[in-house]
Parts: sequence; structure tokens; C-alpha cells
Amino acid sequence: MVAAVLEAGSEKAAAHRLGLSHSTVKHHLANARSKVGVATTTQLVWILGPRLPEPEGMAQADE
Repeated sequence: MVAAVLEAGSEKAAAHRLGLSHSTVKHHLANARSKVGVATTTQLVWILGPRLPEPEGMAQADE
């Protein structure tokens, strides 16, 4: 879910792309924040961002 939000740019855009309601995306992010032990989605992204795979079509410039 974190990767979807990062790629889409917002929770609402991720929900639309995934065919989910915004409240479902918020619920999944709340669960992820709880499991990681952070209070905000920004903190969650900061911790998990480097561990997430690159979105498709976003190849490195040096490849």
C-alpha cells in the first residue's frame, strides 16, 4: 500500500488506481503504521521507502 501511495502521489489517487475506497487505503496505512511503530504516514514512507521496489517503468538512468 505504501508503494501504491508513493507511485500515485496521494492516498486518493492510489485508491482510484487500485479500485479501492479511500477509507480502505487509509485503513491499510493505519495498520502498517501500527506494525512499524510510527505515528504518521510520512514516517512510514521514510522508513519503508528505501526498501520498496522501484515502480514499473522507472528504470535507473545508468542501466
